[in-house]
Amino acid sequence: MRKAFKSKIGFLLGSVLLILLSAEAFMIYTMTISGIIAIGVLIIFFIYMYMDTLYVLTSDKKLKIKSGFFFHKEIYIKSIRKVRPVRHLRASPALSSDRLEICYNRYGRVFVSPTHRSEFIKELKEVNPRIRVEELN
Repeated sequence: MRKAFKSKIGFLLGSVLLILLSAEAFMIYTMTISGIIAIGVLIIFFIYMYMDTLYVLTSDKKLKIKSGFFFHKEIYIKSIRKVRPVRHLRASPALSSDRLEICYNRYGRVFVSPTHRSEFIKELKEVNPRIRVEELN
């Protein structure tokens, strides 16, 4: 079993990307080379983060969380105790404020935002049926 889930893109990140694309178009129109380069680098960075933020369920029963070159973590799915939906913008390997908090081991926790949330939880529960899933309050 090797299944990959991409991160959901939130409204805030989508809005920032849209503003950057508009600013890039303006910089191209006004031929401001430094602005074209600076905003172009930011746009490439955002696209890279989207393309490289993944949650992979591996055949050796681990959840691998990767977000660009910033965040790499492996969690044994058997160590996951609880999954619950949360909404916040705390720094984490999630590109949306619509997130899942994964509690594992004794005090470990990480926030993810898979595009297909129910399928992601179902896949986790197939490996570890003892995972408690809480509803959004």
